[in-house]
Amino acid sequence: MVSKIDTVAKRNKLPIAKKPVWERLAPGVFLGYRKSPETRKWLVRYHDPDAPKGASNPYKVQVFANADDAHVDEEALSFKHASVKALTLAEAANVPSAKNALPLTVRRAVEEYIAGRNARDRKHKGRENIRSDADTRLTRHVLSDMDLSDTKLKDTTPERLLEWLSNVPLKVATKKRLAGDFKAALRLAGSKYAKFLPATWKAEISGALTVKNDELNGRAIQVLADDEIRAALRAAKEVDEAGNWDGDLHRLMVALASTGARFSQAVRIDRKGAFRQRRLDRRTGAEMTDCVVMVPASRKGNGSKVKPPTKRHLAETDFDILTSGMDTDPDGPLLQRWKNEEISPTVWKRGDRATWYHASEITRPWHQIVEKAGLQKHTLPYAFRHSSIVRHLQDGIDVSTVAALHDTSPLMIQKHYAAYIVDASDDAIAARTVSLSE
Repeated sequence: MVSKIDTVAKRNKLPIAKKPVWERLAPGVFLGYRKSPETRKWLVRYHDPDAPKGASNPYKVQVFANADDAHVDEEALSFKHASVKALTLAEAANVPSAKNALPLTVRRAVEEYIAGRNARDRKHKGRENIRSDADTRLTRHVLSDMDLSDTKLKDTTPERLLEWLSNVPLKVATKKRLAGDFKAALRLAGSKYAKFLPATWKAEISGALTVKNDELNGRAIQVLADDEIRAALRAAKEVDEAGNWDGDLHRLMVALASTGARFSQAVRIDRKGAFRQRRLDRRTGAEMTDCVVMVPASRKGNGSKVKPPTKRHLAETDFDILTSGMDTDPDGPLLQRWKNEEISPTVWKRGDRATWYHASEITRPWHQIVEKAGLQKHTLPYAFRHSSIVRHLQDGIDVSTVAALHDTSPLMIQKHYAAYIVDASDDAIAARTVSLSE
């Protein structure tokens, strides 16, 4: 059947009428167009799955947007966009045929990926109002590009992706994270809808969205000397006291510095994961007591494997600070902070204790810590992790062990800290050098 509403020219020829002109999009799902003297509207009509059997009118009707032929506003929808929106609304109402009828577009792939990432973050952090970083990045830089978003997956070429990537106004490191999220979304869709796509599609888009960071590695200038770390922790204690953190901020900084863990790992340490263990020294036979913290594995990757926590040995003074918090639930997190609750737009009050959930919570106090400690302004909290890795390498610990202690791969250590590995081995190599000449 020839459509009467798929172009502006066809819709302009239609008479003004109270009843919409309907077009079938899928079994039980229809797109409607209504033309009145004042407006041009898009409607959706779909079979109500909850309608009683034998109901005289088992359909639901909803007006959802202005049509673009009236030029009412910038958000007016074309026939193509209105069709997708109508199917999306029907799918949300659990109309089975709607999902299968939705076109396989970049937008659909990205939105499905975002939904999964948001659900994962909400589960991990125990909050419903969480948006993942991927949601923010992809919404801002991909979904906002209507031309790219509405491209069908099978028509999405490496050239088109390279063109988009070259026009994104971001620094290389940020662009790399964005491209990684976008690549993950498209690869997920490529696996899910493989039978509808060319066999080489996934490999081609992966290559197009691989960003090489040719900038100088910033890790070297983020390594702090032991005295600088001590100064940062002293400053953290002062900022904590001045800001009425009740020790919570200071304990978090000590955790980051003493374990070398990522923020997301440190805040998930259980109270029962911090304990003193007794053991016999294998060389002397003497009984020893160690202060131990079990650092949870990172949640990087697809999470298909459950990794055990990493045992970290701490100095007794650091251990005492970490375990000195007011939270005593043995099954609760070791590190918590007060949660502020909004009473009105200008009035806040201290609420209950809660876990830290996002690194942005320490952005403002960290700037104060850096200033008080006299560190370089560009220093980030992640410098604690870099410094921990370098400290272990310079102590002569092998790469595999350093990688295991910091929940990363030996390849990553070799790639980013190669200079320190060479420096750490110089003494050992020199000590074993034998003269072979007479």
